[in-house]
Amino acid sequence: MARISLLITFLSKENTVLRASLDPLMVSVIPNAVVAENFEPLAYTKSTKNYQLGKHYNARPPPPPPQHLGPEDTITIVVISRLFYNKGTDLLIAAIPRILASDPHVRFIIAGSGPKAIDLEQMLERRVLQDRVEILGPVRHEEVRDVMVRGHIYLHPSLTEAFGTVIVEAASCGLYVVCTQVGGIPEVLPQHMTEFAKPEEDDLVAKTGKAIAALRSNRIRTERFHDQVKMMYSWTDVAQRTERVYDGITGALSEEEFYGDNSGGGWSATRGRAGVQSFALIDRLKRYYGCGIWAGKLFCMCVVIDYLFLQFLEIFAPRANIDICRNWPQKPSLRVPHVDEELDEARPLRKTKPRDISSRKHRRC
Repeated sequence: MARISLLITFLSKENTVLRASLDPLMVSVIPNAVVAENFEPLAYTKSTKNYQLGKHYNARPPPPPPQHLGPEDTITIVVISRLFYNKGTDLLIAAIPRILASDPHVRFIIAGSGPKAIDLEQMLERRVLQDRVEILGPVRHEEVRDVMVRGHIYLHPSLTEAFGTVIVEAASCGLYVVCTQVGGIPEVLPQHMTEFAKPEEDDLVAKTGKAIAALRSNRIRTERFHDQVKMMYSWTDVAQRTERVYDGITGALSEEEFYGDNSGGGWSATRGRAGVQSFALIDRLKRYYGCGIWAGKLFCMCVVIDYLFLQFLEIFAPRANIDICRNWPQKPSLRVPHVDEELDEARPLRKTKPRDISSRKHRRC
C-alpha cells in the first residue's frame, strides 16, 4: 500500500525526510491558504471589487488609492498572537519600550491571551505605557480582520513557526509585516511585503524601525498587498493540488504527468523505488527501527499494532463491502476573458524552490 506525506513548507519537508529517512519524492509541499475576501483592507472599494469580479472585461482594475504617511502621522503596530514563550512574547515585551521610545508617533494594539499576559501588563504599568499600548485580550477569528485594519504594521516575533497563516492574513489586510526569520516563515510571503529579523531583541527593534521609516517615506505600496495575496493563496488551488497528489498515488495520473522531468528511474507514487518493494512491512519496520534508540522501537510497535488491526478489519469488514463515494456533480467553470489572463500573468510574484506538485495540469471533474 502506497504512502505519501503532505506538508505545508519546504523546511517541514526537509525535517521530515531527514528524521524519518523518507525518499524526498514521497513528500509533497502544499501550503495553507486564506479566504482573502474575509481579510480586505479598509481602502478596498466597491468599484475595485466589481473589476475583479469581471464586470469590466476589457479594463485592468484600478489600483487602490496609495497610503501616504507623514512624519507626524501615527503608525499603529498590531500584534495578534497567543501570549506564550514560543510565540516570542518575552521578545515582544523587551522590544515595545524601545520601539515606542524611538518614535513618539507609534502605538501598539495587542490581541491575544496566555500566561505571558501578566508580564506584558506589568511591563506597561512599570514603564507607564498604557496610553500607547492597547490590550484587547482574546479575540475571535471573525474579529481578527477588524483588528488588523486598524494598523499599518503587523509584528510577529515568534520563536518557532511552521507556516504562520496570520502573517498572510495581515498582508491581505494591507499591513506591512515584520517577522522573525524562523521556521517556514521566510517561504510564506515575498520580500517586498516583509522585514525579516533575527529572533533577537536588538534586531527586532532595528527592523521594526526600518519598517516604520519605509512607511513614512511611502516606499511600500501596501494597498496592492491584498490582490497579490489573493493570487498567491487560495483554497481552490490547495484542493486542486491535493487532488493531484491523490491522482498520482492511485495511478489516475501517469508518472510523466505527475513528476515531469523527475520521473526517470526514481520513486513512483504507486510502486516505490524502481526495483525495490519499499512498502513491504519488513522494509518499513527496518526504516522505523532506525529512527532512534527508543523512538524506533515505539514506531515499530505502533506499526505492528496498526497492521494487525488492519488485518482484523479486512476479515470482519472487508473493503469490498465498502460503498464507493460518487463524484459530486459540479458546474463547468466560467472563465472571464482578459481578466483571467491578466491574473495568470501576474501570478508568479516571487522565485521559489521548484515544487514537485506545482504543475497546472489538474484533472477536471
